[in-house]
Amino acid sequence: MIGFQVAKLYLIYRYMHCFFEKKQTPRLRTLAAYGVYLAAACFIDTLLFPYLLNIVLLYLLAQRYHGKQGKKLFAAFLIQGMNLLCETLAVCLLYDGRVDGAYDTAMYYAIYLFMYLCERIMENFCIRHIKEDTALRYWDLLVFLPIISVIIAFVLISFDMTDREIGSVVSAGLISLNLIVFYICDELVGAYIKLKERAMVEQQLESYSNQLNIVMKSEECVRGLRHDLKNHLSELLLMAEGNRTQDIAAYVRTMQRELTNEKEYISSGNAAVDSLMNLKLEQAKEALSQVRCKISVPHELQIQAFDWNIILGNLMDNAIHAASQSEEKLLDIQISYQRGMLLIQMKNSYCGTLIRAGEQYLSTKENCAEGQQVHGLGMKNVKRIVQKYNGSIEVRDEGQLFDVRILMYVPMETEF
Repeated sequence: MIGFQVAKLYLIYRYMHCFFEKKQTPRLRTLAAYGVYLAAACFIDTLLFPYLLNIVLLYLLAQRYHGKQGKKLFAAFLIQGMNLLCETLAVCLLYDGRVDGAYDTAMYYAIYLFMYLCERIMENFCIRHIKEDTALRYWDLLVFLPIISVIIAFVLISFDMTDREIGSVVSAGLISLNLIVFYICDELVGAYIKLKERAMVEQQLESYSNQLNIVMKSEECVRGLRHDLKNHLSELLLMAEGNRTQDIAAYVRTMQRELTNEKEYISSGNAAVDSLMNLKLEQAKEALSQVRCKISVPHELQIQAFDWNIILGNLMDNAIHAASQSEEKLLDIQISYQRGMLLIQMKNSYCGTLIRAGEQYLSTKENCAEGQQVHGLGMKNVKRIVQKYNGSIEVRDEGQLFDVRILMYVPMETEF
């Protein structure tokens, strides 16, 4: 019996990692958590309603992983439901009559074999995206299928089964149905991820289109200046011969204004940064009253344009949205590069007080929208990209200013 519980514990461990990413925690903590679960599972087998209590234990075990509570509840019911259905299937195939006696070794082997096969099917054919903690918003509704499966399996295994063939078919059918639902959930998450990526690509294309318009307008201004350059130089020469320095300065300032593109807020030389930030700064200027921006990055940085888009796009969208709800309407951006280190700092004002809810920060001020997100939307993707470049992210909340600081170690393209 103990050997069976230990073997089943290993399958539960694998099941959990079908749903959740492995936590970077010391191995001893993991062993301790699963050891406590094993001891509790062995104890509740002697109590009434052990199946229900085991669902509670699985849900508590899922708390050590990062994810939505609905997803954890779904995982607990699905794991228990699949295990119970496998037990029911083995009982229907190998037992005659009533099945309230002790199992023999062959029965335990059969139960474990069915459980192992189901786990391997899920791991190899049903999992591609479901580990992502994305907005499958209806985890709480999906949990009803494994709940119903648990109830049916409990009824089959607890009462007389006059027809073993029907019990076997029902158990196998419910196992297949749960696997299909799991596969559908995974496909839904994959579709959601593709939609998010498509939105990112569309934003990137929009920023490139905006930058192209800026470049074309600047080029038009340069062509106009070049066409009239002879006349401009003649006029400046006459002013210089007459020692009219103030007129020369005023004339040059006029030429500078003609060459200035009001939609080109930055020109760092990095095409990916310039195109995206010029688009976002234009949106910020329309929504906010105080926008400060200082960007100095070389164009040779080894950062993909898509990664720039995820980091700066998410940070700017969150900051503009939060600052537009505040009275100050302040946004301050600083991006610099020095000695292989890229520093991104973004400050924005916000309304109300903040409550941290997982990866999100919510405002509680009455004149803000209820549960207004200040930061957090897309922050997980930002953190993922920052970790890709061996960087760190720090979030501060000081004096009605939300401050996000990112440090990444990025080499130049000429560096090896």
